[in-house]
Amino acid sequence: MPHIIIEYSQDTVPATTLKNWVDGAFETVKATGLFETENIKVRAHPVMDYRLGLPDTGFVHAMCRIHIGKTDVQKLLLSQSLLVALQIGLSEAVVVTVEVIEMDGMSYAKKSPSV
Repeated sequence: MPHIIIEYSQDTVPATTLKNWVDGAFETVKATGLFETENIKVRAHPVMDYRLGLPDTGFVHAMCRIHIGKTDVQKLLLSQSLLVALQIGLSEAVVVTVEVIEMDGMSYAKKSPSV
């Protein structure tokens, strides 16, 4: 944990900078010191079809799925750090949002690779 799942309007992030953008999000989460590096997962999903109330506007939305147990201050650090990182290289005409979601430990299952 955490899983950082980023949805973005496809025309928001140039394909040539997508890897750097995802790597930047990863490094930002790592820099918070809230998680072990080997547990951080970042993935980005482009959205081709969308509609926003603001014309000529794109979007980026990051869902930070974490285990229960972080303080409100820690969750705020995570969301604010990602909010800043995800704006880098984007047009001013992009709405950027971040939410921290605590996962229910009773319904979460995981299979890790053998090392």
